[in-house]
Amino acid sequence: MEYIILSLDDCLRSYYKDDTILCMSEDGKIPSDMALAPQAKKCAVCTQNQWGSLITPNGKRAKACGEFAWLSLLAPDDTSKYQMRVSSTSLRALRDYDKSLKDRGCNVKDVVTNVITETTETHDLLSFRVVRFLDDGELENLIQLSNVRAPMFEPVDGYTH
Repeated sequence: MEYIILSLDDCLRSYYKDDTILCMSEDGKIPSDMALAPQAKKCAVCTQNQWGSLITPNGKRAKACGEFAWLSLLAPDDTSKYQMRVSSTSLRALRDYDKSLKDRGCNVKDVVTNVITETTETHDLLSFRVVRFLDDGELENLIQLSNVRAPMFEPVDGYTH
């Protein structure tokens, strides 16, 4: 699928127990004021943020507190808005993509991005590729069209968290 990444919120964290979010962080450093049950004063020392605090169904060590990112997306072909949660398994690919664009002197908002989902036995992996650079004023025109059409974001279909 091809999108323009309007915003990239990285370093987010959440800790679930029995399908309830007990603790969360918007910066990956301290729990949010909205956390139901903060697990520690700082994420770095939290026991839920340590390797082995969760054992996956495959028997692998993981962190019970998951790191993720949120992307706000705009589809350039029909100006629909979406939000996508990027799980910890795809964060390196997202960060590498963002860094490669910054190294070239541009931002994720400056390009149309192909978001590719690869399904493995245990989870989905995302990868990101530049399709093309946007023309001057193209993003502003697409945003204006999207505001006329649908002001709210819709969840992206087809991605398993």
